[in-house]
Amino acid sequence: MTVPATGGHRGSATGVTGAVALVLTFMLAVLSGCTGAAPADSPPSASGEPPHPSSPPATAPAPASAAPAPAAPAPTSRVIGGEGSADDRLAADVVTGVEQFWREEFPAQFGRRWVSIERFVASDPRDAANPPPCLRRSLDLFNQALYCPRLDTVAWDRVGLIPNLRANYGASAVIVALAHEIGHAVQSRLGIDASATQREPERYPTILLEGMADCYAGVVLHAVSDGRIPTLRTSPPDLDRALHALISFRDPVGAPVGSGAHGNAFDRAVALIDGYQGGARECASMMARPPRFTERGYRSMTDAARGGNLGLGPLLESVGPDARNWFGQLAAGRGHAWSAPVLSLARVEHQCGPTEVADQGPVRFCPATSAVTVSREQLASVHNQFGDYASAILVASRYALGALATLGKPVIGSGAGRTAVCLTGAYTGALLDRRDRLKRGGAFELSPGDLDEAVDELLAHNFAARDAAGRPPSDDLGFQRVQQFQVGVFGGPGACGV
Repeated sequence: MTVPATGGHRGSATGVTGAVALVLTFMLAVLSGCTGAAPADSPPSASGEPPHPSSPPATAPAPASAAPAPAAPAPTSRVIGGEGSADDRLAADVVTGVEQFWREEFPAQFGRRWVSIERFVASDPRDAANPPPCLRRSLDLFNQALYCPRLDTVAWDRVGLIPNLRANYGASAVIVALAHEIGHAVQSRLGIDASATQREPERYPTILLEGMADCYAGVVLHAVSDGRIPTLRTSPPDLDRALHALISFRDPVGAPVGSGAHGNAFDRAVALIDGYQGGARECASMMARPPRFTERGYRSMTDAARGGNLGLGPLLESVGPDARNWFGQLAAGRGHAWSAPVLSLARVEHQCGPTEVADQGPVRFCPATSAVTVSREQLASVHNQFGDYASAILVASRYALGALATLGKPVIGSGAGRTAVCLTGAYTGALLDRRDRLKRGGAFELSPGDLDEAVDELLAHNFAARDAAGRPPSDDLGFQRVQQFQVGVFGGPGACGV
């Protein structure tokens, strides 16, 4: 967060800390592998390679009512390389199953026949004598995967990337990583190839193309979850693991948003969820209706020098009054005057019952008194693990429950917890709007990394989704909490049903 330069406090939230940073050390370039290395014999493009010569012209997808083209027959596996290890077999099953899915889905959605990907390559970056397709050196593929349009090839590091993904996040991470690269092949078959991006770079920024590939990966993840790719399996918790894997590929916090940006954790999570929920045509529509990307650079050297984090004390001094005012205005705007409580560090268990309050987590709302209180020790744990805005959303979620109570809406039950998360997103969206309006800063507002911290916290804990009795929604997943949060960010309170 950033705050006005009064009282000596000014800063912003960090984006990646602790264990997440360790994961990033080897994974940051994975889903940027499609753009990260120069081709061996051609100028780089938005996808890292010159166009595949058979790419169709850039045209809009066929209308949904168009008669689908017949699906192409399934060829035998075209995976080159590997030694038959469990990781090799998993990667081969993923690319074979995902392409078979697109062989059927592509004509059904876009009215065009799927052109089979030329080949898949499981590469060993240590083998200097056999560099992977389209790269000058074998090591350029270290811990990466890529799609090469010129050779219509998907390649990956079989000895580093695949084992690391599987060990840290499970098979669902391998599905998302390779489905992302195949997503670039989907783009190419819809005419969004390197030739098109070179002609109109402003129309095809890298962050948009990468968001679309994330979106197509979400389409695949939903198909796997529904059992539509028989060779691949996921369970509900695998959705959280897949999303964890994806957001580990975020851009560095506060870096200038340039031509090579791939997106922060929030933008990439939103793209994956959009594909999961909306399907392939939703992803293709991103060209006609580009999403609002939230990645921003630092406003000042002071902001960057502080690593983007307010201390817990300054944060509470800022977010308490700000959230109190915003949620109070929300209730007043709907005809219900509410004197929202001042955020307090005092104990109120004697008024609400110790179990009821404590079970909500580090920040608590007491329906009997409308008090919002903080366990500083518990909130410090969240703050130290993820950053200041991870703490801020927990404060906002309890004010959200207070606003719901004032509006006569339930504060107990699964619906209450989900709405609290959504309203927390709406409050965050207001802060994002405030930042974009105030070009020079100087107010309490979001700063680089804050939205990523919110995603990290929502995936790690269900505190923000707990109702006033301290119970999370039934069958609650981090994937769902992030989805509910982003609905509020972009849709405001109305999208939350308030």
